[in-house]
Amino acid sequence: SILAGTGSLVTHVIEAAQRAGDEIQVIALMPQPDRPGVTVLPGDTRDPMSIIRTIRAFRSTHITLAGGVTLGDRAREGLSEFATGSPAAAGDAVLSKMSAVVRTMTGARILGAHEVARDLLAPNDRIAGADLTGQQLKSARIAIAAARDIGRLDLGQAVVVAGARVVAAEDVGGTDELLHRVARHRQEGRIGDGVGPLILAKAAKPQQPLSVDLPAIGPDTVAKAAEAGISIIAVEAGKTLLLERAAMIEAAEKRGIAILGLKYG
Repeated sequence: SILAGTGSLVTHVIEAAQRAGDEIQVIALMPQPDRPGVTVLPGDTRDPMSIIRTIRAFRSTHITLAGGVTLGDRAREGLSEFATGSPAAAGDAVLSKMSAVVRTMTGARILGAHEVARDLLAPNDRIAGADLTGQQLKSARIAIAAARDIGRLDLGQAVVVAGARVVAAEDVGGTDELLHRVARHRQEGRIGDGVGPLILAKAAKPQQPLSVDLPAIGPDTVAKAAEAGISIIAVEAGKTLLLERAAMIEAAEKRGIAILGLKYG
C-alpha cells in the first residue's frame, strides 16, 4: 500500500514497485493524477481508521509513504490523539509515531520510499556542476549542520546560508516558500552581494525515522533556487532523495548550480 501525497516521488515509488513485481494499491491522501493500471483509493487523514481498514482489506505486507501531505492543526491533533492518546497539535517528528501504530494494527512493515526506489538516495559526492573551493565546501558543511539543527526543532529540513551566515530557514510553508523569501531578501539587498555564495542545504530531521518524510530535491528545486540567486545546493548524503535525477542534473548544469551530497558529522 502506497500512502500517496503530491509530487513526483509517488510516481518513482509506483514504478519501482511495479518493476519489482509487487501488487500495489495507492491510497490517495492528496489528489492524484490519472494512474492507468493502478488501483487508487481515497484516504482521509481525518479518519485514520478508514485508512487502516483499506490497508487490512488489501492484506498489505508493506506500506510506503510517498509525497507531500498538507496537514492543518486540526488534522495533526486528530492523528496525534490516534497515535499517542494526546490531542496536542504535533510536529512531523511526533507524528512519525504513527508508523508503529499502523504496523501494530495492520501487521505490515513500514518501508521508506528509498527502500522501494533504491536509486533515489543522494551519494556522498559531487552530483552536478563544478567542484567547490575549500571555502565553499566549508560553508556547505555549515549549512548542512544548520539544516540538522532546524530539523531538531521540528521546524523544517532546509536552510539558506550566505557564506557562513544562516539567513533563512524552512517552516510550515516548505522549501518553495523558503526560496521565495530568499529571492525577496536578495532583491531588497539584504543578502547576496557578498563574496560568500548563497547555499541551500537540506537534511533529515535527526529524531525522525528514515521511513517518514526524507528531504528531497528535483528539477523544480533547482529552478526555484536559481531564481533566488542560489549557486550551491548541499544535501545530506544517504538521507536525501534525488527526484528526476537526469532532469535535475541537466537543470543544474544549465543554470550553473553545483549540487553535492555531504555526510553529516
